[in-house]
Amino acid sequence: MRHILRVEGQTHHVALAGPASARTLLLDESYIAASLTQRVGSEASLTINGRCMVIHLAGTDDCRFIWLDGEVYEVAVLEPLTVHARAASAAGGLEARAPMPGNVVALPVSVGDTVLAGATLVIIESMKLEVVIKAPQTGRVAEIRCAVGRSFDKDAVLVLLAPEMES
Repeated sequence: MRHILRVEGQTHHVALAGPASARTLLLDESYIAASLTQRVGSEASLTINGRCMVIHLAGTDDCRFIWLDGEVYEVAVLEPLTVHARAASAAGGLEARAPMPGNVVALPVSVGDTVLAGATLVIIESMKLEVVIKAPQTGRVAEIRCAVGRSFDKDAVLVLLAPEMES
């Protein structure tokens, strides 16, 4: 079964094949030998092409945060119909939503700023993890609906982007 994942703002098509002891991961068009073994609590061992790494997992089934080598990565499981619906309405504004409840730690953008795809919009803290919310594409900051030190719920719209107009 294929899944659609969003990892740090990038969409990937993923599938697993083979027995648990020798899984093959199909990531977009690449085949990778991979395995994941749960350890204690949030800790797990991730082996990719023979390289074993310790990771920590947090979040829900729909949205996971993975700590690896001092960095936190957001991995969201997307519904295919939602992905296609959003692509069809890409001409409208873009919403940067909270993947989980938390507090705003930093807000390095202002209304009117032009941001590139992947630029930091908001830094949040949730479950003792700092998570960076990035711009999904280049655009202009149209509205900010959060403030440093304020809390928010899961799926709250934190920042609205207007698509970049072509000249």
